[in-house]
Amino acid sequence: MRRREWLAIAAAAPLAGAAKGPVKLHIGTYGMQPLEPDRAIATIREIGYDGAELCLMAGWPTEPSKLDSAARRRIREAKFPIPTMIEGFNTLVSDADHARTLDRIRAAATLAHDVSPKKPPILQTVLGGKPAEWEQVKQKMAARLADWARVAAETKVPLAVKSHIGSASNTPEKLIWLLDQVKNPALSGIYDYGHFQLMNLPLRGTLETLLPRSSFLTVKDGRMVNGAVQFLLPGDGTIDYKEYFAILAEKRFRGWMLVEISRQLQTQPGYDPVASAKRSYGNLAGLLKDAGLRRA
Repeated sequence: MRRREWLAIAAAAPLAGAAKGPVKLHIGTYGMQPLEPDRAIATIREIGYDGAELCLMAGWPTEPSKLDSAARRRIREAKFPIPTMIEGFNTLVSDADHARTLDRIRAAATLAHDVSPKKPPILQTVLGGKPAEWEQVKQKMAARLADWARVAAETKVPLAVKSHIGSASNTPEKLIWLLDQVKNPALSGIYDYGHFQLMNLPLRGTLETLLPRSSFLTVKDGRMVNGAVQFLLPGDGTIDYKEYFAILAEKRFRGWMLVEISRQLQTQPGYDPVASAKRSYGNLAGLLKDAGLRRA
């Protein structure tokens, strides 16, 4: 690949805080599985969000195989930003499943260019594994992640990955180690304090460690109940978003901030995707303004 192509890919997903312009708040169709794509995106727009993430996981109406050319054209012509897409990959699968993951990255890239030709969305995913396995599996994770990043570069779609409390990579330092092993400009990290908070890791320290390597932020809340993780809507837990946003203002953060509604919440009786999206927006929009973080 020519150097200018590498640079174009890297520029497609500016690191959080490095991009010019305002803070932009978005939410995904991940938390809106019952809604058809057009309705989900229109609802997200009406609530007041600045963009929408497409969930490409199997079973969602927005997975690539379910979006025909007409549906893709409607998303593109709606002219509502699609900054990110989400998948659920795992580095520690069989060789056959790994090959299928690479095919899914290619399918995601085609969709990305169809819905946003000028600036393809970032494809994000977790990494898999268990925390206790880290030392045994980290080299394999790095090798598999390098394959993902290679295909992302070839198909010109930015790829971003994050640490997860239940994954082998569960801290900022482990994620940075993986990024350093791969060294591909198509690949970046994601900062999601919702996981680090549950491990009693400090907000400022984790943010200052990972923000320079992250292409966007994810926000949610959570708590431990009898030793088990229970994720919540952002603002419904104990994360101090006033402090969080004050630090972002101090760092002159600019870029995308994704509201994530956990699958744990989606599967609870009576879950309402629209009400949850509205509540999350209401919990955050005023605090962003109070912190001096200018919205789009």
